[in-house]
Order: sequence, then structure tokens, then C-alpha cells
Amino acid sequence: MGGSQTEPERPLLPDRERGAPRAQKPMPRWRTELFPRFAWVLAQALRLYWASLRIRVHGEEHLDPLLQRGERFIPCIWHQRQIMGVAYLRRLQARGVVPGALVSPSKDGELGARLLDKLGVTAIRGSGRRSGALAMRDMYVAIKEANLSPLIAPDGSKGPPHEFKPGAIMLARLSGSPVVPISFACSWGIKLKTWDRLLVPFPFSRIAIEVGEPIELEPIMAMTESPETVERMGAALDAVEAAAERRLGRGAAPGSDAPVG
Repeated sequence: MGGSQTEPERPLLPDRERGAPRAQKPMPRWRTELFPRFAWVLAQALRLYWASLRIRVHGEEHLDPLLQRGERFIPCIWHQRQIMGVAYLRRLQARGVVPGALVSPSKDGELGARLLDKLGVTAIRGSGRRSGALAMRDMYVAIKEANLSPLIAPDGSKGPPHEFKPGAIMLARLSGSPVVPISFACSWGIKLKTWDRLLVPFPFSRIAIEVGEPIELEPIMAMTESPETVERMGAALDAVEAAAERRLGRGAAPGSDAPVG
């Protein structure tokens, strides 16, 4: 997934006017000049890191009909496991997938957006906490007009962990794109002391990526989603996580704090 191949040109999302969720001071000049350089260094380090991992993908045949027809989809992964979600979407670029990811519109999200750009992933600026409707609109435009497949962590951006929020369901209904549950497990890694207990595999560890079956949702709209639909979607993500863990001979419950390796 690393390598030196030329990154495909990313689509430009349509310009739109909107106010920021709250007034922000202009970014300092040192940040403006430093972030592009720092993002480039981080991107190179990530490519080397991903290239060191021994990755096996299971269940990708579930995507074959979508990829053969050139259809976009909505990949969903728990926030704890998103580091390999970006890596896997980059891998799918060779099969015509145009990857995207939601990034905070704040100054703090600028580095993340620059990093994604260097990795060949289109950043969609928005936050489910402070500008949810605007972020939904931007992701809809990204799917319909730029043909993106935007990675979504449905328990982000601040949790609770492993609690599926309805945003991804609403986006799937609006766009007509299926949700694809994705997860991974690693033979050796660490869970950081963050709210989501972010899982970071150690270099050279074995990785099992599990891809679930696409979930089609009826194009109906409501002010709220039914608890049954939300529970079904969360269960699908838990199922691929558990399947990935079993690939490596473990049976830890989804979202547990069990040691890795």
C-alpha cells in the first residue's frame, strides 16, 4: 500500500458558500507554511509504515459487483480502527475507487486535511458535532458529483465508542449508495489512551482486514432513524470486527480493552 506509484488526480469538490460554525482567527503564517511540509513528511512515514505491515484482506469479493459497475459506496469503520480504513481505501484506488474522508473544518483539522491530500485522499471538511447538516450536504455532493466513497466512523468524532450514530444511514438513504462495514485486527499493536482507544498496529505485524456485505437502505427520509436500523448497522460493524479478530485466533468482544498481541 506504500510504494512509489503516482497518485491519481483527486476530484475537486464543488465550491459552495457557507459560514463557519463559529468565528475563527486566521491561521498564523508559521502554520500556513509549516503544515504542507509536515504533512508531506507524515505522508511518507505512513506509506513506509503501511508497507511494512503484512496485510491480508478477507471478504473483498463482496465489493466486486460494485467495483465492476464503477459504483461508489460508503465504507464504515469504528473510530478505534480507522487507521487501516484509510490504508484500505488507498489500496482500492487501483480498482477505481475515489477515496474521501471527513475532516473537521477547524484550524486543528487543517493538518489532517493536508495529510490526506498528500496520501491521495480527498478531505471533506465538516464536523458532525458543530456543522452536521453542512457536513452531510458536502458528503452528499462528494458522492453524487465527485464520485467519492467517503470513509465514515459512525461513532465519531467524540463517541461514545462503538455506538452507531444515524448520520451514515441518512447519507446512504440520500445518496442511494450502500454502506460497507469494514474492520481489521492486528497480531501486535497498542491501544492508545484516547476516548476511542485507537488501535495502532506495530510495524511488521500481521493485519487481517475484514470487508462485510454491502447494506442497501431504502431511500426514505425521516427526522429520526428507527432503533432497529441503528442496531442492525452497529451489529454489522461489530460482526466484521469479531471476524477479523478470529482470523488471528482471538475471540475478544468488539470494543473490549483486551491487550493486542
